[in-house]
Amino acid sequence: MKCIKVKVRYLAPYIKSLIGLDEETIIIVGEGASVRDVIFKIAEIHGEQLLTQLLNDNGGLRESLLALINNSVIQDINCKTKDGDTVTFLIAVNGG
Repeated sequence: MKCIKVKVRYLAPYIKSLIGLDEETIIIVGEGASVRDVIFKIAEIHGEQLLTQLLNDNGGLRESLLALINNSVIQDINCKTKDGDTVTFLIAVNGG
């Protein structure tokens, strides 16, 4: 079965401190893994407690976070990734 490699960047300080890395490359079995799949793979590697830090009670991305694929903000964590993509997690900043 085909695998894809996705580079994951952790720019949210509290996620970075939990994982202990700025970035890593993860391998996911199958094609067209979603950002949700990436999140679950991160939790598989680094511990299930990360799910509560990344996902809200409804299974969506926490409002305090933004997710990007190749520097483009995504609204839905079911968006698909491709081999070689970069997924970035950072803190959502609200202006005032």
